[in-house]
Amino acid sequence: MKKLIKTSLLIIGSLLCLQASWLPTKAWLSQQLINYSWHQTLALQQRIKPWPWADTYPIAELSFKRLAKSLVILNGGDPTTLAFSAGAIAPFNQVSRAQPFVVAGHRDSHFSFLNEVDMKDIISLTDRYGQSQLYQVEAINIVDASTGQMPLLADDSSLILITCYPFNNSSSNSNERYVITAKLL
Repeated sequence: MKKLIKTSLLIIGSLLCLQASWLPTKAWLSQQLINYSWHQTLALQQRIKPWPWADTYPIAELSFKRLAKSLVILNGGDPTTLAFSAGAIAPFNQVSRAQPFVVAGHRDSHFSFLNEVDMKDIISLTDRYGQSQLYQVEAINIVDASTGQMPLLADDSSLILITCYPFNNSSSNSNERYVITAKLL
């Protein structure tokens, strides 16, 4: 009887450990697949999904040299995409000199480091063709999204990064947005 109890407890403990490690393992694996698909996108010059059933694909990479951070940007701003990385929001999801490139991400995961970005920081944006452009941070604003008054998007080649604010607030219903605007150098 004692042997059955020990075996049962060992099995239950093992199953609990497997369940607890599932989400971190899935998060790690998804980042590896996203990075691999980004490198394949650059090498093959075509859209490569991170996994066959993905609704998105990588379209750019942001690098923050001073912070030693880089992040692959996925196409789209829907919740499924934002669960895996920051996403470029249509119709502002094309690197262009005629319109801004707008990227949104979660404050508690992929964009958690945005509060460390300073004025005049340089951000490198690499598009899916491997061409890099440098941007310099020129404005950091906190705006109330509930008013519908987000910063005016000019017809230029700026880079705009958006996340929820404040960073240390775990409440999911924040109406404030942290908006970084960087100009093409």
